Amino acid sequence: MTDVHGALTAQAELLDALLAPDPPPKRRGWPLVLLALVLVTVAVAVGIVVVSRDRGPKGPPHPAKWDARVQKYVEFVEQHREIRFQHPVYVDFLTDEEFAEKVTADEKDLTDEDRTEIEQATGLLRALGLVEGDVDLFEKSNKLNGTGIIGFYSYDDERLRIRGTEITPAVESTIIHELTHALQDQAFDLGKRKKELEEADDANSSAAADGFDALVEGDARRVETMWRDSLSDRERRALDKAQKKDVKNFEDGSKDVPEVLKAMVAAPYELGQAMLAVAVQQGGERAVDDLFRSPPRTEEQQLDPWTLIADHQGFLNVPEPELADGEKALAGDDGGSFGAVGWLMVLAERVPLEQALTAVDGWGGDSAISYERDGTTCLKANYRADTPEDLTQMQTALKAWAAKGPKGAAGVTKDAMTLAFTSCDPGKNAKRVSSGRSMEALTLALTRTYLSVTLVKSGATVAMARCSADRLVRAFSLAELNNPKIDPKRVAAVVAPCRRDS
Repeated sequence: MTDVHGALTAQAELLDALLAPDPPPKRRGWPLVLLALVLVTVAVAVGIVVVSRDRGPKGPPHPAKWDARVQKYVEFVEQHREIRFQHPVYVDFLTDEEFAEKVTADEKDLTDEDRTEIEQATGLLRALGLVEGDVDLFEKSNKLNGTGIIGFYSYDDERLRIRGTEITPAVESTIIHELTHALQDQAFDLGKRKKELEEADDANSSAAADGFDALVEGDARRVETMWRDSLSDRERRALDKAQKKDVKNFEDGSKDVPEVLKAMVAAPYELGQAMLAVAVQQGGERAVDDLFRSPPRTEEQQLDPWTLIADHQGFLNVPEPELADGEKALAGDDGGSFGAVGWLMVLAERVPLEQALTAVDGWGGDSAISYERDGTTCLKANYRADTPEDLTQMQTALKAWAAKGPKGAAGVTKDAMTLAFTSCDPGKNAKRVSSGRSMEALTLALTRTYLSVTLVKSGATVAMARCSADRLVRAFSLAELNNPKIDPKRVAAVVAPCRRDS
C-alpha cells in the first residue's frame, strides 16, 4: 500500500495558497460473509493459536510484572494513548518456525465443512470478479498469513506473540502496535465488544464489525507512527530499512496471492488510520476514545471518514433479497450489508477507478446474501443510494461491470429507488477480464482523505477541503500531487468550482 499519509503533506503550502480565501503573499519554496469465507483459514489458524484454558472468575492469568524487555514500550504506549494499563500481559517472543505454526493452518486439519466453505468462497470471489481461474484459496490465504503477520495480541488469552527472538527495530515497532491492542482491550473491553458485534443479528452488524476492526487497527497504526516519529534520524533510518526488507519479503512470498486478498487484509489498517486522522484533526485526541465508545457503523464511514466525523451520516434500511425456489443460502450467511468498501473493490476490477469511487460515494444502504443454485455459487444484493443521481451512477457502473464479464453471469435491474444485482460464478475457465486494481482503488480513497486533512490544516474549510481533495485525486496522479513542480494554474483550475461553491 502506498504511503499516502506522509507523502501528501509536502503540498500543504501550495494548496493552502491556492485555496486561501484572499490572494496570498508570494511564497518560496480501501462483506463480513465474503471476508469470513475468504479468510476461513484464519479461523482454522486461530483454533491452533488460542490455547483453550479455564478463564475462571478473573479471566486468563497475567504476570505480576512486565517483561523487562518491553517495559519502555509499555511506558511509550501509555504516555501517547494517555491511558494506563490495568495489569501486565505475557509477551511471547517466538522463532520464525514457532510463529508460523501459530498463524498458519495444516490442510489435514480442515473438516469437510471447511473444504466446502473454501470451495464456495472461491466461487463467490469469481462471481464478484475478484479472482479468476482455478485458485487454491486455502493455500493462498495460508501463504498470506505466513508472510504478512509479524505479531498479534489474542483477546482470548490476553497474550502478545511476536515473530522474532531478537528485538530489532522492526520488532520494536511491532511490539508498540500489539501493546496498543492490549491497552485497548483493557480500556474498552475489546474482546467483549467484538463478541457482541459477531453475535448481533441486525442487517448492518457485519459492517459495524468491520468498522470496529478498522478503528482498532487504525489506532494501533497511529501509535506505531508516533513511535517512528519519536526516533532519532539514525534509528528511523534503521527502522525504515528493516521494514522495507519485511515488505520485500512479503511481496516476494505473496506474488501469486490474488491482489484482493492483500487488499482485504490491508483495508482495516489503512482505512482505520485515515479515519482517525480526520477524527483527531477535528476533535483532538479525545475524539479517538469517543469513537471507541461510539464506533463507525458503515463501510462508507471508513471510505470517506468525513461522512462520520462531519456529516454523522447513517444508512438506509434495505430489504434482504429473496431467494427463489432451488436457491439455498450458503452456510452461515443470514444476509447482511455488502458495504461500500466491498462495492469499490468489485467495481475497480472492471471499470475505471474514478468511476468506481464516484458510484460508491453515493452509497445509501444495501443488503446481500450469497447462495447456491444448481451447484453454482451466486450473490444477490439490493442497493439504495443517497439520491436518484447517485442511484443512476451506480446502475451505470454495475452495467458496465457486468458487460465486461462472461455473458449472462451477472445483471442489474432497477425498481423505483432500489437496484437488484445478481452475479454467479462463471467457472474457472471463464475469460479473464479483471484488472487486479483493488489496492489502487483503496489508495485513491485514502489519498482523498489525507489530502482533505492537509487542506483543512492549511486553513481551508471542511467543505472546501473535501470538494478540492475529491477533484484533485481525479485530475492528478499521486506522483503528480507530490511533485514540487506541480502546475499551480492547473491545480487552481481544478479546485475553482470548490471556491465558488464555498
